[in-house]
Amino acid sequence: MFEPLEPTEFCEKWIPVKRNKKPGEYGYRKQCRKLLAELTGYGETTCNNWLSTPKEVPLLVSPYLRLVDTLWQIQQILPLEVNNFKQ
Repeated sequence: MFEPLEPTEFCEKWIPVKRNKKPGEYGYRKQCRKLLAELTGYGETTCNNWLSTPKEVPLLVSPYLRLVDTLWQIQQILPLEVNNFKQ
């Protein structure tokens, strides 16, 4: 149902939005590993390793990142307060 999303792809999409750093900018990788650590509960060092060696990414992380990606996309589309019952 959901295609897995690798940590590098996730970071390329969301670090510019959430942390205001573009790929290649100073501090981008640090922000990437911090965000991955916050989302997954793994340590920053572990998350940093995923960026270099994708084979080390646990099986559930990539599908989880796809779900987070989907939720964040929905949040961008919908207004902050949706109330369809008021006229």
